[in-house]
Amino acid sequence: MGQADPGDRQAETLTTAALKRGAGAPLPGAAALLLCAAAFAQTGGFSPVEYALPGDEQIRGAALASAGPVPRLFTWGDRVRLWNLPDGTSKTLGAPGPAYGEGGCPMDVNLDGAEDLVVLQPGMAGGSGRMTWLEAPQWEAHEIDSGADFRDCLPATLHGRRGILVLHRRMQARFYMPPEEPRRRWPYREIYSIYTPSDQGGLLLEDVNGDGFPDILCGNYWIRSPERFELPWRLFAINLWFEGPRSAMSRLALANISGGAFPDLVSVQTDMEDARLAWFAKPANPEGLWTERRLEGALRLRYPRALAAGNLDGDRRPDIVVGEANGAGSRLILLRNEGGGRFSPSVIGTTAGLLNAWIADVNGDSTPDIVGVGPGSVSLWRSRSLTR
Repeated sequence: MGQADPGDRQAETLTTAALKRGAGAPLPGAAALLLCAAAFAQTGGFSPVEYALPGDEQIRGAALASAGPVPRLFTWGDRVRLWNLPDGTSKTLGAPGPAYGEGGCPMDVNLDGAEDLVVLQPGMAGGSGRMTWLEAPQWEAHEIDSGADFRDCLPATLHGRRGILVLHRRMQARFYMPPEEPRRRWPYREIYSIYTPSDQGGLLLEDVNGDGFPDILCGNYWIRSPERFELPWRLFAINLWFEGPRSAMSRLALANISGGAFPDLVSVQTDMEDARLAWFAKPANPEGLWTERRLEGALRLRYPRALAAGNLDGDRRPDIVVGEANGAGSRLILLRNEGGGRFSPSVIGTTAGLLNAWIADVNGDSTPDIVGVGPGSVSLWRSRSLTR
């Protein structure tokens, strides 16, 4: 069972860490985040705070918990932790065990009302690994599959069947379904295998064609659901970002930018040194290529692993947040929605690199905040007045 201790419960804020180093000491990327963002916060932007992990512990994946009145965050890597937001307290879950990779997601596997956690223990030399679910509240590990390999993971219900959707080996949409006794190995169905020059990344569910069945959006494509579970799915291209082996590795978000009945798709290339960022409007016939509107301009985004979309300034238009994972000096960028499909970018901070980000109200003041997770810390950018 998870045990909280003083080292785990509350890490130092950036302010304290910076003061301890002294005015003449070189600042790490995390402290630079505070000093860079403070000027923006004074003008009515965000107030940043960071909660660092103890020692050399590393995070490789994270997901917001979907249940409970208090915002919580799962992180995993060297250890599995559950964080309470916004106070930054955390507790380790389960006993020390194997290191987990990036792939994972929460799901109430056994329908007991408590969210469990699905994670992946990578194999040797990048090969397939052990997919497990950690059962709350003792966080005992149960094997789902011994031959899994994924970064993207999503709880899903397809045609009345509960399960976990993953992009296996970055090319196969695979659906794992818990059996009646979920501690046994799970059967799975291969939804679709994608054969292109690029690996695929990013995973969402949305009813693209309005037929009442959730479709799958992943990488360059959307995969159309059949009318019945046993029938084949069909693949359609959204864009042509597959020039190289990592071109279609993406982070995806849905946001109603165009004002239509269907939300638009925001996509950023996560594994590129000079990455594309764009939003795509669905055409009248969604089986054709979607209308692309590029957003990166002169930003020259470097490995932007974090992407989130939501209204941050109260104008009812979705804004976009992008965070780089390029080591010290990585930027956190806010693209404010000016209407008419136009966005104005501004750097609201620098970090040591982010793995993912979310827009959520973490302190219950009805104002959205930004949650970011890096390899060594959890960071919050608490909203101040952004009203024009």
